[in-house]
Amino acid sequence: MEKKKLVKIISDILIFIIAIGISYYIFSDKGEINDYYTYINKDLFDKTDIKEDEFGYSNFTLAQDKVDDKINDIIDELRNNNTNPNLNIFYNNIINTEARNKLGLKPLQKYIDKIDNSKNINELINNAIEIDKTLNIDMFMIAEVESDFKDTSKKIIYLSPITFDFGMNADYYVNDDYSRYLALIKQYRIKLLKLYGYDTKEAKEISNKINDLFTDIASNSKQSEELSNVDNLYNIITKDELQKIYTNLDVNKYLKSLKIDNQEYYSIVDKGNYETLNKYLTNDNLDLLKYYEKIKLLENLSQFTSVEYSKLISDFQNDLLGIEDEYDVEDDAVNYVSSFFVENIDEIYANKYFTKENKEFIENMIKDMLSYYEENFNNINWLSKETREKAILKLKNMKVNVGYPEKFDDYSKLYNLKSFEEGSNLIENIISINSVLNDYSLSKLNSDTNSWEFSLTTVNAYYNPLDNSINFPAALVEMYDLNNSYYENLGSIGFIIAHEITHAFDNNGSLFDENGNRVDWWTNEDKEKFKDIQNEVIEYYNNFEVLNGLYVNGKKTVGENIADLGAVNCIVNISKKKGATNEDYKKLFSSYAKFWASEYIDSYTKILLLQDTHSPDKIRVNAVLSSNDKFYDVYNIKKNDDMYISEDDRVKVW
Repeated sequence: MEKKKLVKIISDILIFIIAIGISYYIFSDKGEINDYYTYINKDLFDKTDIKEDEFGYSNFTLAQDKVDDKINDIIDELRNNNTNPNLNIFYNNIINTEARNKLGLKPLQKYIDKIDNSKNINELINNAIEIDKTLNIDMFMIAEVESDFKDTSKKIIYLSPITFDFGMNADYYVNDDYSRYLALIKQYRIKLLKLYGYDTKEAKEISNKINDLFTDIASNSKQSEELSNVDNLYNIITKDELQKIYTNLDVNKYLKSLKIDNQEYYSIVDKGNYETLNKYLTNDNLDLLKYYEKIKLLENLSQFTSVEYSKLISDFQNDLLGIEDEYDVEDDAVNYVSSFFVENIDEIYANKYFTKENKEFIENMIKDMLSYYEENFNNINWLSKETREKAILKLKNMKVNVGYPEKFDDYSKLYNLKSFEEGSNLIENIISINSVLNDYSLSKLNSDTNSWEFSLTTVNAYYNPLDNSINFPAALVEMYDLNNSYYENLGSIGFIIAHEITHAFDNNGSLFDENGNRVDWWTNEDKEKFKDIQNEVIEYYNNFEVLNGLYVNGKKTVGENIADLGAVNCIVNISKKKGATNEDYKKLFSSYAKFWASEYIDSYTKILLLQDTHSPDKIRVNAVLSSNDKFYDVYNIKKNDDMYISEDDRVKVW
């Protein structure tokens, strides 16, 4: 379970609440507003350079840097006090490069030998099941615990598609837009095989076979755009029905090894992904499958062996992002400790940096916004009374999580870790961690609560449709200042709050009711009207060029764009209710523009356009404000201004 905690999956690095920004001058000599975003942020752009070892910066990354510095201090404090001996052992295991290099791949060799020595397909599959059980690699499926979409009072197992090289999804192998990145994947796959011991010719031959396998599976798998639709994630099947999909795999044995064989039903996310892999599970493909399983093992765990492998994975990540950065083993140690000892670090950070005043400030702002939304729903004339009442019921039942949970579960103290001096190694300690994380994940099956989706030290926020909750981790304290004016904070943290509330009524969030169940609570007529609005948003954003003929993908970003448009409308109307002056509105709008200030190198911009479900930061400012009537009044926007959009073409959501 919890497989994503094992490796640095590149996509996780790329999927931030941030997006990109491109600068050019904003005011002409005549004074017309051409680019509000760049005008407000011009001083920052002029005095801030992108460093060679960075892909760029944004207010979010700058805030995350501050948090990361504090995490470093917390880890140093924990190590010095030795309050959690497991943390010290794990940290020292990583930075002890001499011991790691001396062992090399030996800790993994016994598993590789099992793969190589398998005489037939049944033996290979049985060995793969045993390896998956021990090392937590998604050989045949990924199993994750989550609320049942149709009845969130209980949890079920979601069977997600297998990942490909280095945790990548199907898009890389079948979407031409990803061709540059696929070329990099192939390059590093060959490098990995050569580092393992194959000569150049063998490495290329094996790599080509693996690439053909992954391309075939990816061609029959759901791509990210399909997976962004929540209805595509929920497909209930029994164990017997799963066996009919995986005809060449003993499903019961495999599920039993994962400790999830006793479930009444499961949800299979991507049937085609499993069906295609299943057809390869035959004796005719024995050698190919050995390569497949070996690649899976090396790509997931070799970074925990010698530093050569760690550096190879690091170099791949840097090339993917288009940056030059030297591998630093201590950075690795901090990153992995932050992941595997997350509760430890979160609790200290929250207690130390997220004050009672911070919590009360955000909670009071949330109350203002929920009150506005209730009033707003009562005044939306295109919604029927029936749908309007359901929307307000959803607002009244929305759970609010600010800062930190009521209770911290520090499962890291359950790890049974040993130092190199005690005859252990990093891989064995990872196995021990896996065991605890598996049990922790499975314990959620009998829990009626949802845990935070990411660390409290992550500068981000989110809406969870499965329990109808808005969640604001403690690290957001770095994104606002209690000494700022109300309107400045409303344009920054206030926008984030309104954005997450609006997600409850975007294209996906609106599919769930006040209890988080996937229930069709809209009237048919209202549903069709909302689909028309969504299409208007899609078409509107499709017209925004970002970089050299590359445009925003309106369909992929529609949920975030709805949340942006609704959020700005919310904070503007709250300002109106509080009697804001023209200067107050300017503080609000300029704070909003500053909040999204960012600059990125072109290579990172391109990959964000492919992967991120948010529009680029510049678009998040200019496109949204160009659709807000109050912005026109405050800045006297006229037809000859580039920010001008006719009233008929301004998209309105919530």
